[in-house]
Amino acid sequence: MPSEWASDARVDREKIDRARQNAEDLFKPRPQPRPVDTVAPAENSVPSTESQARRQPRIFSALPAAPMKAAEVETPGQPNPTRRRRTVRRETGKIAASQFGRIRALTSYGMTQAQVAELYGVRVDEIERIVREPKSSRPA
Repeated sequence: MPSEWASDARVDREKIDRARQNAEDLFKPRPQPRPVDTVAPAENSVPSTESQARRQPRIFSALPAAPMKAAEVETPGQPNPTRRRRTVRRETGKIAASQFGRIRALTSYGMTQAQVAELYGVRVDEIERIVREPKSSRPA
């Protein structure tokens, strides 16, 4: 059993060393190509077009946007009117005590008292009374 562990450890160490060496090779500075003038042409050398200076990287330019087709103007028929649902307004003029906290929150977060009164279908003085009332004196 220990011999298996030792061989596994050795294999793991080799893998780690190989990976480290490959990573180091990626970041090593590349050798500078020799100037073309000093290189003597050999019989089996590459053609002169390939022995020139390093190739410039390709830069792809973006294609211009294709012109959009002219918007086809269709004369619309009669527009279908969307029906607005009627808002149900409370006629009672009373607000449940369970809503007092919500009303205070709405007025403290930016709604005007008139907007809250419209939302609940009551007069503004009812909202003023709820907002002015201390929080602890809720009716049971």
